[in-house]
Amino acid sequence: MDIQKKTVSITNLGVAAAALLLSISSVHAGSTGEAMYLQHCSMCHQPDGKGIPGFFPPLADNPRVISEKPEKVQEYLSRIIFGYHGGLIVNKQMYSGNMPPIGYVGRINDSELLELINYQRTAFGNNARPVTFSELARARKTGSP
Repeated sequence: MDIQKKTVSITNLGVAAAALLLSISSVHAGSTGEAMYLQHCSMCHQPDGKGIPGFFPPLADNPRVISEKPEKVQEYLSRIIFGYHGGLIVNKQMYSGNMPPIGYVGRINDSELLELINYQRTAFGNNARPVTFSELARARKTGSP
């Protein structure tokens, strides 16, 4: 591939990335949780929560997101707080993307984090109970998975 073709490819990629960012920024959030999701999660998990096949799992109808079991809720919270690196299987599909630590101290406060988490648990057709501050504090105290 010659230099001119590489330049055109890079330029097209840049235009596509800019268009994606503009489309995301034009979405108006209806809640703090949704605003936090759009800012911190939607690039990978997509604005509709359906993820990117093979890389980033869906949050919609994801058993890890909507579980009511206390140990599964703690596992989910830990992944959001401390991040996760390694493969995941969700609804019989493998995902290999890495998740950054969204909730580490100093990035967003616990009120915003709780809004974000509860948005994920109730958006995209999900219908899980809200997570409490005490559950979030327990996950933070327990440490990374």
